[in-house]
Amino acid sequence: MRLPGGVLLAACCLALSHAAAAQPALQTVTIAVTSKSASDWPTYIAEKYDFFAQNGIKPDIIVVGSSAGDAQQLAGGSVDVAEVTTTQLVEAIQGGAPIVGVVERAAGVPYYLIGKKGITSVAQLKGKLISIGGPTDITRIFMDTILTKNGLKPEDWTYTFAGATNVRFAALVAGAIDATFLFPPFSARAVSLGYSVIDEVPKYFPNFPFDTWAVRVSWAQEHSRLVTAFARAHLHAVRWLYDPANRQKAVALLSEETNTSLDDASKSYDVFVKQVRYFSTNGVFTTPAFKMVLDAMRKMNLLNASSSPPFYDNRYVTAANAH
Repeated sequence: MRLPGGVLLAACCLALSHAAAAQPALQTVTIAVTSKSASDWPTYIAEKYDFFAQNGIKPDIIVVGSSAGDAQQLAGGSVDVAEVTTTQLVEAIQGGAPIVGVVERAAGVPYYLIGKKGITSVAQLKGKLISIGGPTDITRIFMDTILTKNGLKPEDWTYTFAGATNVRFAALVAGAIDATFLFPPFSARAVSLGYSVIDEVPKYFPNFPFDTWAVRVSWAQEHSRLVTAFARAHLHAVRWLYDPANRQKAVALLSEETNTSLDDASKSYDVFVKQVRYFSTNGVFTTPAFKMVLDAMRKMNLLNASSSPPFYDNRYVTAANAH
């Protein structure tokens, strides 16, 4: 029997309304990142290709400008999840911040030491002004190591501080500094403008755990399923990025998000995906790897020897990997 058109239309509308009602509302998660660079590639992917939405998350992404700022915003409750470097995580927790790492984001460190035009070696940095992320930032560990291993002494250089790689790039181009660390795609852009790569962090720290997703401990306990869902979305995006079939889309997205050329974004892909394999595919922290962070901080007298709080919690990413 054929239903009258009006009855059929009403039935379809009712079915659609029931389907919509069955879809749970997305839960907003406020996410702090340091800057718009290739280090947040999976975040752009998870938002663009709905990996967050598929896991019940509506991302609210804010750019803070420094890892220390991310940690402060997180500890103060202004954001739910934050990009925090491993050394900043340890320092914040030592200082009483109620936060913990829940996803190891980075398994490598594609920082390039770029000198202003005319500077082509580390030795030429004697007496120069060098920009790093902060006085106790992870970039301090990297820069101190490179400079001293190339024969310079602490009194041979002066530091100035800027937390975000795009800010340091701008300072370099403006002639305000003599050298700095840059992440792709800004390192590639600097080279295209005639600046020189005078050294690179992967030579000295090939497998250093660099970056994390961190949360407040109390928030994670109250929203354990949401934390796991966030980790799952992130890891899905990492796997998507590492699929060669997605290269063209990934490059175009990075170019759009960082306001860089397709060529610079393509070079970033070669570094992050092919060479360094920057993003951890399982997000799991390991004791031997994290010990590298703690040992480096001890050498710089940044770690309280008597302090041994839990710096990371693998339960959420373990659950994410199980699905």
